[in-house]
Amino acid sequence: MLLTVLAAVACRKITPEEQIAQIAKYFEQNTDSYAEDLSRHEGGKRLDYLTLTLAKDLQADDIWTLEHAGENSLIAEFPGSERKQTQFSLLSASLEDPEACAAVLQTLHAFKDLKIKPKGTIRAIFYNPVTDTTGRSGLSALAKEFDETGELVTFQIEVSSRDSIPVHTFRIEDNPVFVNQFMEVVPPYLTPLGTYQFERGRFMNKQWPVHATLYRYHLDPSDLPKESAVITAFAFLVN
Repeated sequence: MLLTVLAAVACRKITPEEQIAQIAKYFEQNTDSYAEDLSRHEGGKRLDYLTLTLAKDLQADDIWTLEHAGENSLIAEFPGSERKQTQFSLLSASLEDPEACAAVLQTLHAFKDLKIKPKGTIRAIFYNPVTDTTGRSGLSALAKEFDETGELVTFQIEVSSRDSIPVHTFRIEDNPVFVNQFMEVVPPYLTPLGTYQFERGRFMNKQWPVHATLYRYHLDPSDLPKESAVITAFAFLVN
């Protein structure tokens, strides 16, 4: 009888509230270990640091670069439990924003350490924001490549410490009906982590290169552990 009870407890599915509590505790015990190193490196050296971290520390399934306007963007893939070769979500940051890049790495590290396995495949994108003569950036070049290969981006989480939206704010850019439902369901889960704002964005935002549901978050670079916790919890929920 005892073995049956223990087996049932071991197999019990963790609730979203319990998982978010674990995420909060994880970041209380794990301070940022990436932002300072990323800030010390620039250009190709920052790209090298990211590549080594993604390969060694985070054990990405695949890593590659895409050259555009003489600069490289970096992509790392982390398969989900349901492998759909043509569908994936994006977790992105500009290579010129070391704090945002650090938050993406911390999110991926938390997923690994806490054994959070999302259903869908995640691609971490560290893109070159420089535009060419046509106005196309590294992110738009990546979006073009995904389109040409027939791959579908289900949604994108864009992390920035320099966004035009207010700090501690999520902006959701999607169909208004979906956004209304999202506003009712998701924000309450994040309440234990702090006070965050949620606002509706433009639909469709033709100025954004990736044509998919877009979640933008403006983080506070002075409190990266707490910010990484909310980004991780948000990524867990939407994945």
